[in-house]
Amino acid sequence: MREFTPDRPSVTESPYTVDAGHVQIELSAAEYAIARDRSRTLDVLPVNLKLGLLDNVDVELLFTPYQRVSDGGSISSGFGDETLMRLKINLQGNDGEGTAFAIMPYVKLPTGTGGLSNHHVEGGLIVPLEAELPGDFTFNAMVEADLVYHDARSAYGTDLVHSASVGHSIAGPVSGYVEYVGVAPFGAPHGRESHYQAIGSAGLTVEVRDNLILDAGSRVGFSGNSDRAALFVGASTRF
Repeated sequence: MREFTPDRPSVTESPYTVDAGHVQIELSAAEYAIARDRSRTLDVLPVNLKLGLLDNVDVELLFTPYQRVSDGGSISSGFGDETLMRLKINLQGNDGEGTAFAIMPYVKLPTGTGGLSNHHVEGGLIVPLEAELPGDFTFNAMVEADLVYHDARSAYGTDLVHSASVGHSIAGPVSGYVEYVGVAPFGAPHGRESHYQAIGSAGLTVEVRDNLILDAGSRVGFSGNSDRAALFVGASTRF
């Protein structure tokens, strides 16, 4: 199999696909976020299940089995709303040599229970890229266009997401990364939701063995409707 390169833990996706006929599992044990309005979200075992279809194509299913949102005295909990079905098509560099990039169309299904659903289908397109930098640094970048529904306007709008991360080995099996993520909302209602979101992230990965990587990290939002802070810990494996 090719080198093990999961999408997590950064927001920036990997351009590499799962080898044909193999299964890859990427999940968080838990993710905890504090929003601008002081509401708190706990995601338990959010997972990305991948199946390699062809040498350069895989299909992915992402969902959160349990989510709990606490907003003052109100609590909503149940199956997470953001169930995504994605198709990743690598267009160059899937063998790990040179610059690699891919396209990832996806659709989001409103599967939330317990008051978590927005009851609307959404979707988008992701284009990730990876390149090697001098000094054994790795550079990843991503552009993404999301079609999202805004309840306040009863209409769809578009979020343009862009991100970049730099990673490097720290010691032995331990590596680290730093990342910037920006979100430019178009068609959002006036207020904080319509403001540009700037988010910083950093994390660590530990390669336990060839097909098992543990990770942990955090994200901090600086503007717009981004979360004030988020923490996560998880793992990736393949068979």
